[in-house]
Amino acid sequence: MRIKRALLYPPLVLAGLVLVAGCGPTYMDKQREEARHRWAVSRAEMATKMAEGCFQRGEMGRAHQYTDDLVHSGVPYAPLYVLAARLAAHKGDLDAARTYADSARTLDPKLAEAHYVLGTIEQTLGNTNFALTAFSEAVCLDPNQARYVLAEAELLVDQDQAERAVESLRDAAQRMPGRAEIHAALGDVLMLVGKNEQAAGSLRIAVRLDPGRTDLQERLALALYRSGSYAEAESLLADLSLSAPDFAACWLASMRADCLMAMGRLAQAREVYLALSANRRDSVAPLVGAAKCDILERRLPSARKSLEDALAREPQHSEANALMGYVLLAEGRPGEAAPHLTLALRDPQCAGRVTVERLLAKANGHPPGAARPADQLKK
Repeated sequence: MRIKRALLYPPLVLAGLVLVAGCGPTYMDKQREEARHRWAVSRAEMATKMAEGCFQRGEMGRAHQYTDDLVHSGVPYAPLYVLAARLAAHKGDLDAARTYADSARTLDPKLAEAHYVLGTIEQTLGNTNFALTAFSEAVCLDPNQARYVLAEAELLVDQDQAERAVESLRDAAQRMPGRAEIHAALGDVLMLVGKNEQAAGSLRIAVRLDPGRTDLQERLALALYRSGSYAEAESLLADLSLSAPDFAACWLASMRADCLMAMGRLAQAREVYLALSANRRDSVAPLVGAAKCDILERRLPSARKSLEDALAREPQHSEANALMGYVLLAEGRPGEAAPHLTLALRDPQCAGRVTVERLLAKANGHPPGAARPADQLKK
């Protein structure tokens, strides 16, 4: 019995050997293929890191040397194609850039950077709907990347979806409370939709997070000014004037003067306006501002002189003409006031139109509440 059992083993062993021998080449080929794949990906990873360093330093030629051969060989490494897309876009070859970005997204659909780069390319090509979709996907995949959120918000504003941009940026500000650029962008969009007090709140946070950025302080001052917080805006602008040598020649100085005038500090406001006028001899606004201060202090001859200078620079300026009409009328010269008031009303954007119309009616001798002087406007 033992002999018979022993005789059964050789065929079984032989069959096993045959099976192993048959599978051996296939198994080894698979192992070799996987090893080649791992080596190709590892090589692509190293080359991509080297190329990214070159790209950041502006060494585009060397960046191409690291990536071109690997891209053409079809190595399945998504970050390589993201960089290839950036390099192609830098050369101006947007079609190739889009192809590379699409390849990266196909290789790794969860790679947020691939969606983001594709979005920048589509935006450059003018395909804003595709770009917005790509940016939104990038945000979903990596919601704590500020670049993605800012790109999405910018495009939402560009497509007249500012309220959606506000929602997106508010959510991002909660996720990334320490990122000044998120709070600053939220403040900008809130100003755009007329929510100036909320905008000032967001921009205050941005300034606290990055106090060295003058542009954030300027944007905060603008939000404060638009919200009517003139004292706080003026204080900030006064500080900025000490650190900016050319402050007297910029729009911020005019805003500071407006704040001073709103606060009743007319002498200081007039001083700033006149300094602006001296530095900007082609500008009418500072002279108009100085005239307003004079009018509020009943210094009519001085106001008239500033307005004469303003109208010499820009005869059609509606606000200067309206104020000149007011001054002349107050001086008892209605015949001279009427042409200035008429000229002011010809501007569709004339500020205080109802008041100017009443002044014109008075200059023409019409009783209060008379019909609009439409015939005179047509002359």
